[in-house]
Amino acid sequence: MRRKYNIFGLVIPAKNGGLMFCDKCEKIVGSINAKGYRFLSFSLTCTCGNECQLELIRKSSTFDIAMKYKRKPRIKNNLMSCVDCGTPIFGIIEERVEKFSFKAECICGAKYDTKARTNRRLEETALFLRYKNRSL
Repeated sequence: MRRKYNIFGLVIPAKNGGLMFCDKCEKIVGSINAKGYRFLSFSLTCTCGNECQLELIRKSSTFDIAMKYKRKPRIKNNLMSCVDCGTPIFGIIEERVEKFSFKAECICGAKYDTKARTNRRLEETALFLRYKNRSL
């Protein structure tokens, strides 16, 4: 696969990673570990309403965009890290993002994807109601 670099709605000072800024409100919405990925694609909605998309693909990537991997990275302190090798891939500041979804391939070859995440409080309420209905 050839190298690709597509960004819409975000400002990233370096082409391969670093801090991500919303190009509408200029808030920091996250960061990318420049040495932690082979493939990274995500879309997010900033709290200001700006729709943002990013796609970074390196030549060494083996990620198949059509496949569903149904695997989540380790998430701690808003930082997504590889489960296999522990390498940080990227981070999102959830307080500044309404929703996001991503697909990623770690530098070690582990592949991750997730469906769009809604507001954390709404997600907690939905999980609570699902649990409550099961116990009835």
